[in-house]
Amino acid sequence: MTHSYLPIIKAKPGELKAFTKTKGSVSKKTLPLFEVGRMSESIRTAKRFEESSAITCAYLDETASRIAEVRKGESALVDAYQWPPNSTTETGEHVLPYIYSKLKLLGVNVIPVIGYDRWDSTQYKLAMQNLEVAADSNYCLRLDSHAIEDAADPEFFEEQVFGILDDLNLEPDHFTALVDFGDITHLSLEELIVQGNRVIELLVSMGFRRVATAGCSLPPTIDGAVKKQNSNGYVVRKEMLLWQTLRTEHPRLNWLFGDYGVRGPNTAEGVKSPHTNGKIRYTINKQFFVVRGHSVQTGDKGAQMHKLSKTLVESDHYLGRDFSWGDTQILDCSLGKFSGNSQTWIAIDTNHHIAYVVAEIEEFEQSITVAKSTALQ
Repeated sequence: MTHSYLPIIKAKPGELKAFTKTKGSVSKKTLPLFEVGRMSESIRTAKRFEESSAITCAYLDETASRIAEVRKGESALVDAYQWPPNSTTETGEHVLPYIYSKLKLLGVNVIPVIGYDRWDSTQYKLAMQNLEVAADSNYCLRLDSHAIEDAADPEFFEEQVFGILDDLNLEPDHFTALVDFGDITHLSLEELIVQGNRVIELLVSMGFRRVATAGCSLPPTIDGAVKKQNSNGYVVRKEMLLWQTLRTEHPRLNWLFGDYGVRGPNTAEGVKSPHTNGKIRYTINKQFFVVRGHSVQTGDKGAQMHKLSKTLVESDHYLGRDFSWGDTQILDCSLGKFSGNSQTWIAIDTNHHIAYVVAEIEEFEQSITVAKSTALQ
């Protein structure tokens, strides 16, 4: 595989549009994990589903179609982490095999995600054991906060992981092990490195050779990133610093870097906030540069995005309109050509983020190669 970046992305219109606008050279290096969001009340009562007698199926069909629009002919990871592990459709089929089969029919090479945290659910276990996949298929073992905590007891952790492998009748070389820290806003980098090293060392001893780490340093709400309205601030991307540290300390492993794009795992789903603040989350070296405005219900409302974009374009951080589609959009907005809504800006911010992270990973890998070469001289 040539993938180097594993973004955990919500299967929502904003994020998916970001992928449709991603350059081919960048897209080929990404292996996205699309999170299928739970069905909110707004989805259940949506007009487009009012004639449906099987709303869950209709929603999953719609989501599969949207994913296929951006990943047909390519690989993608798909999970339903926020759903109860025993969730089924109206026809009685577990939601994950259902959407996997739909995606396969639509030409997407789906890589199954096996959730460590859900393996105690008999219904979930049976669904994942009976997936219709090729014998040589790759899998992803998603190790969330439960697994990371369990790793403090190595014997128990190994027993759990080997139990999953035995139940699936698979060896570690069939898997990418994803160490998913989720929301890391309240964890120090030191804590992350200690916990990450503990899990990676156990995985290595068990025979895993392809690994990824993921996390999100962006707070769920904008005031956690920049407290004052109409001001700018920075958020350190601890997930990148963690990956660079572990990548250096475990050079023999086949690594992918993972994160949550520009929206963390705990952002509100299906909740419309009339007082959403205008904002741009612009990814830079090991940080986010966050340009915050004010409520879209006050002052210049949506038009505030012109000023916010202008602030970014005139900063030292802006990389120019040719860097990505998102950067082109930011420049156009600064010139007053459009304002957009929250979904528009999720697409713009995510598109720039994907392009930047792929370039950042490449630069870091090159620095490791140069360091090795220099050490041998």
